[in-house]
Amino acid sequence: MQGEAGDRGGGVAPGRIGPATALGFSACALPAAMPSLSMMSVLGRPGVLRLRLRLRMLLTALKPGVLVSQAGPAAAFGTSITSAKVAVNGVHLHYQQTGEGDHAVLLLPGMLGSGETDFGPQLKNLNKKLFTVVAWDPRGYGHSKPPDRDFPVDFFERDAKDAVDLMKALKFKKVSLLGWSDGGITALIAAAKYPSYIRKMVIWGANAYVTDEDSVIYEGIRDVSKWSERTKKPLEALYGYDYFARTCEKWVDGISQFKHLPDGNICRHLLPQVQCPTLIVHGEKDPLVPRFHADFIHEHVKGSRFLPANLGHQRTLQDMFIEILLLKPINFCMNRNFYFKYFS
Repeated sequence: MQGEAGDRGGGVAPGRIGPATALGFSACALPAAMPSLSMMSVLGRPGVLRLRLRLRMLLTALKPGVLVSQAGPAAAFGTSITSAKVAVNGVHLHYQQTGEGDHAVLLLPGMLGSGETDFGPQLKNLNKKLFTVVAWDPRGYGHSKPPDRDFPVDFFERDAKDAVDLMKALKFKKVSLLGWSDGGITALIAAAKYPSYIRKMVIWGANAYVTDEDSVIYEGIRDVSKWSERTKKPLEALYGYDYFARTCEKWVDGISQFKHLPDGNICRHLLPQVQCPTLIVHGEKDPLVPRFHADFIHEHVKGSRFLPANLGHQRTLQDMFIEILLLKPINFCMNRNFYFKYFS
């Protein structure tokens, strides 16, 4: 499965992907000869050296290129991006919305993220005639404050319920999900708990459980003063340094608490309940979420597709989906040039 598109449902030849499940697009054959990436080439040597390498990568490359975009005219079809808040489950959740298509898509950001920091390109460039795109700020993130962000043991379940209830409050009858990092975990839980409401799902950089190794990696990003300036700047602009630093520390404690649960469980018990078509993307250079997490999700989400990408834990994965979702002539067809641009 390493280095090639996977289909747990079976019947797909090596180097190929079956009919795409991501947002309903058809998929063409991937090139037959694709580069092979071993687990060791991704994870490096075992032990301290591997962890040090991951921590170094995290401190220099975590969420690179994040932009804080302003609500305004969208690039495609002349539609605008609106920004508003709606009361959901006792809090006022902020969201941005654009497009007029019948297919509703909810964008779910990662740790400390928001619609504007994590999904500016998607809000501007997704096909506004085919999609209605909503990017939300989970409670305590972005502009969904107050309250301050907290991390009880059920915070992912709480986010999943908030996300679904937000879309219902906006009168969407059914939605597809695009979730990155923590947003991918939230998407998995939402798809499992609200199967009749979730149409399709794309996730990347997600994990269903936490290991001791993961906790060491998380500790490496606790101190935001060690983050790169490129990474810190937009989050400081959004939150102010004190809230940014304090919330990052709380996130590390919140995500690490799962390692004390049986099997480090976040949502692994829910994966077999996911019924919607699911595409799993994973950056082979991801220093925060090792490849085995994506493999586990792929193995336990029935019929899911898997695409490894020669990328890290970063927004480039999100930018990749602009070309897929814009329904250009390639649609979801992985021609040779497109494949090697993103997946080799």
